[in-house]
Amino acid sequence: MSRYPSVDLGSIEERIADLRRKVETLMSEQVTPAVSRASGRAQHLAHEMSATTRREAEQALGVVRERPVATILVALGVGYLIARLLRR
Repeated sequence: MSRYPSVDLGSIEERIADLRRKVETLMSEQVTPAVSRASGRAQHLAHEMSATTRREAEQALGVVRERPVATILVALGVGYLIARLLRR
């Protein structure tokens, strides 16, 4: 007689098949719809961000067109400050 108890492979295979069915059901009923909703929300947010970025860029271009000299002076000032900070 063996030191190890006999293993019922049929029972193990049934349990594995049952677990597989439960996982497939969980995926189709909960995980897939949740991923789909999250994807839809992400696409919506990306569209909103794109529209906002476009509006902000148009406003910035308007300011540059209205005040080109002031824009150049501000850019030079910011560049100077960044250069000073990076030297440290």
